[in-house]
Amino acid sequence: MLEVIIVDDDQIVVFIQKETISNHEIASNPICFNNADAALNYLNEQQQLQNKKEFLIFLDINMPGMNGWDFLNCLESSEEKSHYHVVMVTSSINKEDKEEAKKYSMVRLFIEKPIHSSDCEKIKEIPEISHFFERV
Repeated sequence: MLEVIIVDDDQIVVFIQKETISNHEIASNPICFNNADAALNYLNEQQQLQNKKEFLIFLDINMPGMNGWDFLNCLESSEEKSHYHVVMVTSSINKEDKEEAKKYSMVRLFIEKPIHSSDCEKIKEIPEISHFFERV
């Protein structure tokens, strides 16, 4: 099972992402968090339940409190990190951010806001999770 999570402090962005990924059949009802701490707590709770879910996480970089990099650092030290598939979704056009994202094993894509149809198709083709989107 693939559970989809959106972590972004901008509610308008969250609304647009929910609509886009729903319309493109990535997730009908993603779980949304407006801060990274709450999302991390949720993932830790899920890990303790020892269910074998995989998580597709749409992650913003620039958020108050714990930012996207801090969040990734916490995930990187997790025993379950192979179950996390992160799509960085950011307004940053900074090339250094894109290079930094490559250092994390669970980052699968780096997308500039807003998410487009073509981005959704790329997401469905990520090798680690593409089997969740196969049509029968």
